Amino acid sequence: MRRQTSFPVALLVTGIAVLCMVVIASGFLDPDWMLETLGLEAYLGAIVVLLICTVLSFRFDLAGALRRNP
Repeated sequence: MRRQTSFPVALLVTGIAVLCMVVIASGFLDPDWMLETLGLEAYLGAIVVLLICTVLSFRFDLAGALRRNP
């Protein structure tokens, strides 16, 4: 059975995941700019953090928490 979490926590994890997706997308759209401004460490860190957010999302049913609260 999945654990339930609160709406603010679900919103925070979703926001962090969106920020990571923007960093990853910038690496695909303009890799030179991303490497010059953010660096490879930030790019790889965004991938790791996005994977952690994915695991948290499935483990704590964040989609259910976001659906329950308008």
